[in-house]
Amino acid sequence: MGDARDDFLRRYATSPIHVPRLERLLDAYGGARDDDAFARRFIAWDCACPDPDAARIVTEIISVCVGPSGRVTRLSDEILQGAIRWMVEATSLTVADRADKLRKVLSSAGQASEAYTFESFARRCFSSGGWTATNAL
Repeated sequence: MGDARDDFLRRYATSPIHVPRLERLLDAYGGARDDDAFARRFIAWDCACPDPDAARIVTEIISVCVGPSGRVTRLSDEILQGAIRWMVEATSLTVADRADKLRKVLSSAGQASEAYTFESFARRCFSSGGWTATNAL
């Protein structure tokens, strides 16, 4: 295991039960060869974020977003950054409400029959231009 992967697990596994989920997330996002690179990118996004809980909440949500095969569905880096950014910016909602709305959007997208459908749905919700809580949720 790489240093960044270990750091990722220490940062985002809030209990031992989360470790296997986060390992599956790292496998989906980086694969066996590149999970350290993904972990480094994600940690950098977290460090750049003014909200200390936004990235952690996003990891909890995306680690349980699975497709029809039961595997974690991989979103683009742009969408992950958009989800973190939205968690920070949607201050008119409580943290719990933001997490619930984000979970609903990403979970319903995870039920799509193809990754392309899931990707296009999530891209529509979290594109850098024009994302707001009201137009996507």
